[in-house]
Amino acid sequence: MAEIVFEHVGKSFGDTKVIENLNLTIEDGKFTVLVGSSGCGKTTLLRMIAGIGPATYGRILMDGKDITHQPPEKRDIAMVFQNYAIYPTMSVRENIEFGLKNKKVPKAERDRRIAEYAEVVGMTPYLDRKPSDLSGGQRQRIALARAMVKKPSVFLMDEPLSNLDAKLRAAMRVELIELQRRLGTTFVYVTHDQIEAMSMADTIVLMEKGEIQQIGSPEEIYHEPANIFSAQFIGTPPMNIMELGDGIRYGIRPESLRMSPERMEGMVMYRKGHVVTREMLGAELQYKVRLSDGSTIMVKSENERDDVEEDIDVWVMAPSRHIHFFGADGKHLGHNGPQNLLDKLGGLNE
Repeated sequence: MAEIVFEHVGKSFGDTKVIENLNLTIEDGKFTVLVGSSGCGKTTLLRMIAGIGPATYGRILMDGKDITHQPPEKRDIAMVFQNYAIYPTMSVRENIEFGLKNKKVPKAERDRRIAEYAEVVGMTPYLDRKPSDLSGGQRQRIALARAMVKKPSVFLMDEPLSNLDAKLRAAMRVELIELQRRLGTTFVYVTHDQIEAMSMADTIVLMEKGEIQQIGSPEEIYHEPANIFSAQFIGTPPMNIMELGDGIRYGIRPESLRMSPERMEGMVMYRKGHVVTREMLGAELQYKVRLSDGSTIMVKSENERDDVEEDIDVWVMAPSRHIHFFGADGKHLGHNGPQNLLDKLGGLNE
């Protein structure tokens, strides 16, 4: 296990500055997910930890030791890539063994580790097969076992599930969570998928344009977004953001809205709307509603609650405890108040 610390780190490619003066601590033994849209800098951070894309300036420490300029092979890390990077001409056993042979680990110890970690990832029956005979999920398990036999202090994972179909991705997410808990090792995982981030992480590092927007648990980022970017990146559909005036905006998550043909009591926000679309999503229903001012918002509800049909007029409502306010700079001002903003919001009611 290992703690990783970035101290005033920057990264440039020629004249293009990708990351500037970044500070970040990745906790020992935690599952940390770096998430953001393409080009936000998350993979650049991962490559700096791995030593395959050195920092332009600043320091990177692992358990207090400066590894900024240390070559990759000297770092106690293992990396799992998006494309698995396994050797097609080698058997599963040979793929898992490859790094151990390069390190001149004795054969008896190699055999012991291969048996142990092939069992962990469920690949024992397939050790003598070639990767071409296996599914995408099984090939991903080969890559995991090959990383695990090195017994690294840190696992680095760069979108390792993105090539899998949706059903297999969901299953592999659960397996990776269980694996990290079992090993107790520091995992640093890169993804652009906020569902992966929310479901897997102990800590989420949310990035945009080379800057950290928010660090926190999935619960913290979901319930207490630091700014409008965080509020709209995390959550499906994203938080509805609307103008309140003087640069102030308010936000409500689709699942926090109530919708009914009749106006209900006990709410702070009341808007007239018209149901444009209705989507059935298993246990949930998702609606697009056009408000009287021409803007649209999304509403999500459980089947037995607020179920209405398309192409009807409705009231869209929200209680005060679910309303977030944001300043002109986009930063979160809090929710369920302040009272003057709630009063101002109430003044917009129809």
